[in-house]
Amino acid sequence: MNTALTVSFALVVSTPLLAQQLRAQESLGGGQCEANVYNCANTPNPLPVAKTVWVEEMTWMDVRDALDAGMTTVLIPTGGMEPNGPWLAAGKHNYVLHANCEAVARQLGDALCAPVIPFVPEGNIEPPSGHMRSPGTISTRQETFEAMLTDVAHSFRMHGFETIIFFGDSGGNQGGQRAVASRLAERWSGSPIVAHIQEYYDYASASQYLEDEHGVIWGEGDNLHDDPTISLNMFIDDPASIRWAERVEAGLATINGVSLTDRVENLELARALVAFRATQTVAAIDAAIENGGTLPLPIRPPRAGGGAARGGGASVGGAAAGAQAQRPAPDPRTMGGGDCRQNAYNCSDTPNPLPVANTVWLGEMTWMDIRDALAAGKTTAIIATGGVEPNGPWLVTGKHNYVLDANCEAIARNLGNALCAPIVKWVPEGDIEPRSGHMRSPGTISLRQETFEALLTDIAHSLKVHGFENIILIGDSGGNRSGMNNVAETLTAQWAGEARVIHIPEYYRAPEGSRDVLRESGLLADGPGDGLHDDPTITLNMMASDPLSVRWAQRMETGQATIDGFSLEDLERSLMLGREISEARAARTADLIRERTR
Repeated sequence: MNTALTVSFALVVSTPLLAQQLRAQESLGGGQCEANVYNCANTPNPLPVAKTVWVEEMTWMDVRDALDAGMTTVLIPTGGMEPNGPWLAAGKHNYVLHANCEAVARQLGDALCAPVIPFVPEGNIEPPSGHMRSPGTISTRQETFEAMLTDVAHSFRMHGFETIIFFGDSGGNQGGQRAVASRLAERWSGSPIVAHIQEYYDYASASQYLEDEHGVIWGEGDNLHDDPTISLNMFIDDPASIRWAERVEAGLATINGVSLTDRVENLELARALVAFRATQTVAAIDAAIENGGTLPLPIRPPRAGGGAARGGGASVGGAAAGAQAQRPAPDPRTMGGGDCRQNAYNCSDTPNPLPVANTVWLGEMTWMDIRDALAAGKTTAIIATGGVEPNGPWLVTGKHNYVLDANCEAIARNLGNALCAPIVKWVPEGDIEPRSGHMRSPGTISLRQETFEALLTDIAHSLKVHGFENIILIGDSGGNRSGMNNVAETLTAQWAGEARVIHIPEYYRAPEGSRDVLRESGLLADGPGDGLHDDPTITLNMMASDPLSVRWAQRMETGQATIDGFSLEDLERSLMLGREISEARAARTADLIRERTR
């Protein structure tokens, strides 16, 4: 829609006849149709077709139009937060899936990706077992995980997706996905098709492919929860996720005898690997669709032949590739996803071989980074809740997650003793069926209240077990607040002084007299707003994380870079104001946290 058409809409929207016609249309997008034509179900998208396959990077109109164009498959990937030796970030599987889900969706041609779910079963929470014995791991109870998968899938079914696919990058995710897919397929009588793709989780074939086609031959195994295949798969998404630069500088950029020093070679291998895994997964998805649902479990032959088979390191699922049938009693110092007896980097008391991580995000830190941060007094953890919802024609559905990406970091750095858990992107957004609230708009993901509170409970409980003393809940959306308050009160009473869970409602609703960056700068125009689920403050706050999240470039090209009379055209000024808004919200919130944790 061009500027002239936008103006013509604005000129006539106030006429009684048009107002009556608009009231007769369905209101979507987070606002009222009669207040702005861009809140009407049938209004054309004013922006070019989105180039992304990620639902949270699309506007509600983008999702609507994608569905209308036949993109009726949704991929729901599950990752994790766990220890992965001294080199790989705790969010290992989430980095892998960020690369792989996109590749799978683009190969399919009719698919979109839901946000990667990083909260999965990683062992018993208390007393801790499995990966939960290592600092920074976040585990959910099996019932929480399955409830979350159910609600996410149910949300997409209500928007009209015809095929719902689960796949996970970790061994502990597989059973829950399979169980949920089976239950939903039965409940919905095969419409939509719901399938779990076990074949995605096949690192043996991926490693064999790299050996056979690209000569990546493993040497003696390092016996870490790490290997060349997963390191390369992470590298293509973000080299920092494997601490590549620091390892090269320290002469530590090898794993299982394979050098990762050559950046260009890494990228070439990683691209080939991602394409291979995507091709395998697409074939399995096609077979599942042909089958009408999940295929029988595949029978996996053991690795055979060359170096990949001799790796000897802990596999991605956590079992050692060269494990013997019987083991002696485990060393109580074992952490990091491996065995302390097999590599000192799997021992709780081994010094970190890398410099202090310059991040406050748990998912970007190794288990050793988190251990050392706790020992240094960083015993406050922030759990930030966002959402996936409609936000007018300009802002992506992941609006609140972009805001929190900027603000949680700013709060943690202001406090100096805090770290941020992965953003909780799945929150109550209205009834799933029948749809209410934001769930009426395409692309929204909603959780039942009990699922949301169970998820927050498990995340907070995991952090408490690792030694975090103050667990802070902040939410960027109004619908998140009651659940956070309930969980904070329940857990604080239950833990009786061992740890506190504190909800900071003022993060969302600023107290009287709080700093208003745009007002004090005299930059807000007086007069009515645009009537959208959008405003200059949140737009600028999002831009502090990523200008793409407000579709800045496309709005500039089409002359639509304004909101409520505020111009976003000056990118440098907008970014500066966005950072200032983020810092102001952070300072206010950090002061309240200090006050309530004394």
